[in-house]
Amino acid sequence: MTPSPPELRNLSEASKEYLEAIYELEEEGRRIVQARIGSRLGLSPATVSEGVRRLAAEGHVTVAGRDIALTPSGRALAETLVRRHRLAERMLTDILGIPWHLCHHQAEDWEKVMTDEVEQAIRARIGEPATCPHGNPIPGTEPPVEMSRLTPVSELPEGASGTLQRLLEDVELNAEVMRFLQDSGLMPGARLRLVQVAPDGTRMLDVDGRKVALGAALADNLWVLADPAARPI
Repeated sequence: MTPSPPELRNLSEASKEYLEAIYELEEEGRRIVQARIGSRLGLSPATVSEGVRRLAAEGHVTVAGRDIALTPSGRALAETLVRRHRLAERMLTDILGIPWHLCHHQAEDWEKVMTDEVEQAIRARIGEPATCPHGNPIPGTEPPVEMSRLTPVSELPEGASGTLQRLLEDVELNAEVMRFLQDSGLMPGARLRLVQVAPDGTRMLDVDGRKVALGAALADNLWVLADPAARPI
């Protein structure tokens, strides 16, 4: 396990949130601009602008025009933060039995007090999990499926089927949505088939034998490993 960067203890809570958001947006293949960071964190443009300016002054990000990128020091910090968050989620669900739909928000508190020793203790109890309970890869491990092989439900053609692999971070921020997904069986490993696409973009899914309707925004944040016949050529 890579030791945590010494600068981590000197970071403000706001800077930690920015670094995590930037890392996650990059991981999802999205262009990193202030508007997306603000949308992810629920912050005003002025607040995000000041936060990014501070990170740049500290040498953790670079800004070229509208585009923001992590520097090596920023990436090391972000990877530690994201790793600890996702390990905390695993600890909460796998060891403490916290419900799947609640673990994201509770992990936000645990990640802030986690040390290298606590990381090692969690791994000793649950092994080397490759993903968090929602299917997002834990930095430093080999992802079970590369993101490039996954397709959002929003891009599946009617009749396509596959296995749900990942729920993106935007979905995890809403506990009510997560409860709906859990109650609907839409958790990593679930088998699903796209039955119909309504004119308003609603997707009707067959999820392990039950019918579930997903709006366009949710469908864009659930990523599946499509069965071979359904993958784009």
